[in-house]
Amino acid sequence: MSKTEKHIELNRKTSDLFAGILCSGFSIVGITIMDKSELITWVTIVFFGIGAILLLLRYFNPNSGFLPKQKEYYKKLTDEEFMELYNSNGIFTYHKNGFELQIEDKPTKIEWNEIKKLTAYKVDLFATDEIRLFLEAENGKQFEISESTEGWFQFNERLKEQFSEINKNWEIDIAVPAFERKETEIYNRIKNVG
Repeated sequence: MSKTEKHIELNRKTSDLFAGILCSGFSIVGITIMDKSELITWVTIVFFGIGAILLLLRYFNPNSGFLPKQKEYYKKLTDEEFMELYNSNGIFTYHKNGFELQIEDKPTKIEWNEIKKLTAYKVDLFATDEIRLFLEAENGKQFEISESTEGWFQFNERLKEQFSEINKNWEIDIAVPAFERKETEIYNRIKNVG
């Protein structure tokens, strides 16, 4: 385990311990001070009690199969691994005037000039956000990809090359602030937005 990984693991364990103690404190306050005849009191006690148990369980037993391991969230790609991912065409096959991919298990060709609209937005996945892109083309062709789709980086680079109207920093604009959908039309052939 590298020095950085040890530091991240220590921070995660410290956060789990602190949050577990905090949840325990809220449960104790709920039991001792609040009016126990009210439903909201019991909901609060149960909610923070379960949170305390889960967080402290992960702190004292990090290899517990009951809880997901946090280590995967913090896995760092090496520069070489990232460049391989960045340069991958993934699910796309490119040709001079467009690309091809599988849509509903059948190969579909889309020419760059067929693209009518590109809509980007962000999905809240609780621990992280995921940026997604919805493409609409002529003849009812459409598909959605996300930043976890293999070939995401190259597809976006090629879109920016093909459509000068697209804001080169659209991904950053969508990413901030966290956990907001930020649905944005990044390209519309009719409106010519960018």
